[in-house]
Amino acid sequence: MINLTHKMTLQKKWKRIYIVSRIFLYLFFLLAALFVGYQILFPEISLDYSFGNANSLKNTLVSMRTTTQNPAKNGSIKASDILSFNANPIGNFKDAKLSFVLSNDSKTPEKATVKARKSYSAFFYPEGAPLGFANGSLLSINGTYYIISGGKTRQFVSGAALDQLGYSRTSFLRVSQEDLKLNPPGDNILNATSYPDDTLIVVGNQYYQFENQQLIPFINDKAFLSRYDSTQAIPKNEDFLSGRSVSENFIGFVDGTLASSDQSVFILSQGNSYPIADAATFVAMGFDWNNVLPLTPAEINVYKRQKQFTVDQPHPIGTIFYDKNKNKYFMISDGLKHPIENEAVAKTYTKVSPVLIDSQSITKNVSCKLETAPLTFHTIACQFNLNDIYGFPGNDYQFDVTFGNDVKVVSTNVTFYTQLTQSNTLTSLSIIKNRLQNNYVQN
Repeated sequence: MINLTHKMTLQKKWKRIYIVSRIFLYLFFLLAALFVGYQILFPEISLDYSFGNANSLKNTLVSMRTTTQNPAKNGSIKASDILSFNANPIGNFKDAKLSFVLSNDSKTPEKATVKARKSYSAFFYPEGAPLGFANGSLLSINGTYYIISGGKTRQFVSGAALDQLGYSRTSFLRVSQEDLKLNPPGDNILNATSYPDDTLIVVGNQYYQFENQQLIPFINDKAFLSRYDSTQAIPKNEDFLSGRSVSENFIGFVDGTLASSDQSVFILSQGNSYPIADAATFVAMGFDWNNVLPLTPAEINVYKRQKQFTVDQPHPIGTIFYDKNKNKYFMISDGLKHPIENEAVAKTYTKVSPVLIDSQSITKNVSCKLETAPLTFHTIACQFNLNDIYGFPGNDYQFDVTFGNDVKVVSTNVTFYTQLTQSNTLTSLSIIKNRLQNNYVQN
């Protein structure tokens, strides 16, 4: 291409205007690039909820509820009620702003306060009864042997019966007398006429568990090993199956198992598989990539596939949490978090590393007072400093609001702000790298 512009000569006045215009244009693009880069590396996350459209997919604040209404309806909040809801942004935030838009006929509250806590939404569940050893566990104390059957501790009274049934004494876990009290006592096993429920059997490479004198097969050896050690199963030959009832049902992987198949990662729980939305969700929920078990499509398809698992959902049944400060475990089940007293018990429920939590996150909170926002008529707002809860593991912020008088709320907004720090820069760059790899790199 022929370029004739180098032969053009501008008048001195227009040349100056041209140079200044170029400088301003370059500055504009530089500032625009810096602004876009800042928004990418240090994003502001804005989450909303409209009480007039409670079922709208645009609502990004979740579990809107009050002391008397779950879920909360139409935005009418009584003076005696506490309005609670959850926000699940992905990122590192040290500041947040909360605002409420009130209806025109609503009285503006004078003593409205907000408290915020940070953890995982499932860890906000009420605490349930402590868990003992899992069914099928083999335990020993000073030469006395026990099996956990039907949730109860059953003692083998006769050593001869223990040997005749085929149990290996080396497969029994040594525990203390206090540990044994974690499960209620059951009937003693007096002879070798039958196997107690939850006894584990292996024939060739096929594992079974006794239940009501019926053998229930495991899907495969990987499913068995997600629950038990191979030494816990009594080896038998094919003749053992003759005349015994084998169930048509199967035992799958332990609830809470992380599995990968066809470049997707799933959570397996209660016969269902939940595909995790993306890598950012996986990390935000505290999962460990080293825990992901590769499975074939056929093995995954045994489970009923559900909708995507996102940061707005609580951890499913079977998830194990661990507080390293208190050396205490919890398992999620039926809307409760059940404490597990020690590591020996915890290992009978899972063979992988747990999700890390901090029990202090339940009691530690930050607060602010809602006041009328400047230049508005029906909006009350307050600013949070999240420093005191910033370091707690978890992606879920739970807000509890007390208005002090009856109000009618139209909508709610929470905006989270990312501070400009080296740590946040590195975290954002890491997230970008993972997203690019997930989108463009073939494993």
